[in-house]
Amino acid sequence: NFDVRAFYQSALKDATVASPLAGTGRKGLQRAIFRGYTSTGVEEGLSWSMDGYINDFAIGNLAAALAQQTATDDPYAVHYADDAAYFRQRALGYANLFDPAVGFFVGRDGAGDWHHDAPDFDPLRWGGDYTETDAWNMAFHAPQDGAGLAALYGGRAALAAKLDALFATPGEFHVGSYGEPIHEMLEARDVRMGQYGHSNQPSHHIVYMYDYAGQPWKTQDKVRDVLSRLYVGSEIGQGYPGDEDNGEMSAWYLFSAAGFYPLRMGTPEYVIGAPYFPHMDIALENGKHLVIEAPAVSDRNRYVQGLRVNGRPWQRLTLPHALLAQGATLEFTMGPQPSRWASGEDALPPSITGEGLPQPLHDLVEKRLGRARGIPVIPGLPLLFDNDSGTEVAWPAATATIDWYFGLPRRVAMLTLTSGSAAAAPSGWQLQGSADGQHWSTLDTRRDERFAWPRQTRAFAVQAPGEYAYYRLQVDAAAANARRALAEIELLGADPR
Repeated sequence: NFDVRAFYQSALKDATVASPLAGTGRKGLQRAIFRGYTSTGVEEGLSWSMDGYINDFAIGNLAAALAQQTATDDPYAVHYADDAAYFRQRALGYANLFDPAVGFFVGRDGAGDWHHDAPDFDPLRWGGDYTETDAWNMAFHAPQDGAGLAALYGGRAALAAKLDALFATPGEFHVGSYGEPIHEMLEARDVRMGQYGHSNQPSHHIVYMYDYAGQPWKTQDKVRDVLSRLYVGSEIGQGYPGDEDNGEMSAWYLFSAAGFYPLRMGTPEYVIGAPYFPHMDIALENGKHLVIEAPAVSDRNRYVQGLRVNGRPWQRLTLPHALLAQGATLEFTMGPQPSRWASGEDALPPSITGEGLPQPLHDLVEKRLGRARGIPVIPGLPLLFDNDSGTEVAWPAATATIDWYFGLPRRVAMLTLTSGSAAAAPSGWQLQGSADGQHWSTLDTRRDERFAWPRQTRAFAVQAPGEYAYYRLQVDAAAANARRALAEIELLGADPR
């Protein structure tokens, strides 16, 4: 009885409308949605950014799933595919915050400048850009795109080396913006696994990132360490290495003890670690059972030598949810030495990025590659390109044209429009492109569009993209002499640099 479509609309609003209520919504979204990151003007903005990308990935996946269900009674059905494309590219925004000069994710201000340059950067410094952690524990915060993250570091082997360095760096901390030690710092130190802070949520996925690096035996080793050594002391009132927030410490334990984990949240699959018990039987709600057998497993025999699923050899590092949900038997062969099981390229978890560096789309207008004008003249036109949904521009009911000229041909993949606060947003328009400014091709046409909320950003994938130096947006006239208003316009394309 879960209303998936209503849930989707709630997630969509959270991701596309800046909340007017303190303590709700995504901090800094009024500008971050256009910059591609939450700036240092927002406290702990980098953490807000990175978790936002993970959320965007899940929203994009849900939109893609809904797009495949052509429910005739769903008035939003025609928009799911556009949303899926938009949020999947937003999920790549983590690349905007990676500073290759220091090899870590670092906050940026509204102008795009790094919060700390190389001489001032300290990966042991807590707070500032990071919520209850430091740069080390945010260095792997892209579980939705392990291949893209690896590319930022120089490849899968380099990702593994970065993970090795995390566990090899002494567990010291610098109090940073907190001014004094907070309990999360002390708990992270007491984990005694280098900089790895299992005591707090930002670190929980890190041990599983070795699967992306093609070294799953290191995931198996670290998972066993955490399960055997950190979840102890229940007989004296302890048992958790940090805060049990909303059950997350217990959930980590149960998943990891079963031998798999939801690394790419928002996808119907799990990555494989290693089981903890010789036998585990999970009774499912449908009456079926998920049985995990690992008769030889122990602290010594912690490495997976092979896996059979329902009696058949399994050579991949992912398990589909649908397979497990129908009841299954997982039989692990364990041993005392690492093996090469499921370490080949074809065994690794999927990623958004295929080959090369992650390439989030950027607003070509924001990068000042073009000039914009309105016909007839639209007062305040530059406010449509100021990266701020809190400002808006209104014009009379007549048809309006906004055009851009770029010095070189550019490929616009997506148009975004942000509705105003009061006057109705446009409901129909055409996006056109031209090589010479004289002969125009229609690239995308929309009719009867609606914005569900004031100051909502909506994305529209260009139906017939191409390379053009000139673009124009022709907005249809409003009915009954009503005024039209928008808060922001973006032409999204690949980074031209």
